[in-house]
Amino acid sequence: MISNQIRFDCHHRGDGGPLVVVPHIDGAPLTELIDGFEISAGMEPAGDAYGGLIPQFFRFGPMQDHFLGRSTSAMGPKTPVLGCECGEWGCWPLMARITTTADLVTWDAFE
Repeated sequence: MISNQIRFDCHHRGDGGPLVVVPHIDGAPLTELIDGFEISAGMEPAGDAYGGLIPQFFRFGPMQDHFLGRSTSAMGPKTPVLGCECGEWGCWPLMARITTTADLVTWDAFE
């Protein structure tokens, strides 16, 4: 099994705009990893489609719970981990199944 390091970059959108949360996997923004995957797979559209989640725009609940798959506003079996580059997660979300054990968090089944 491959094990990766995850951290979350939090920055303000634009000039003092709302806070944006972007997962980083092994130091690379998930937005860039997904762009690279979609472009190399020949998907249309591909590239620059995703942005981080903006907690101010939707009641995800505590973000630490959200990214562990325990969002207070779960959308079914999958959790949005990225939103659209426009800032609205529901417009073009990247969804993932998130499962947890005592010492491991797994994100898979992306769509």
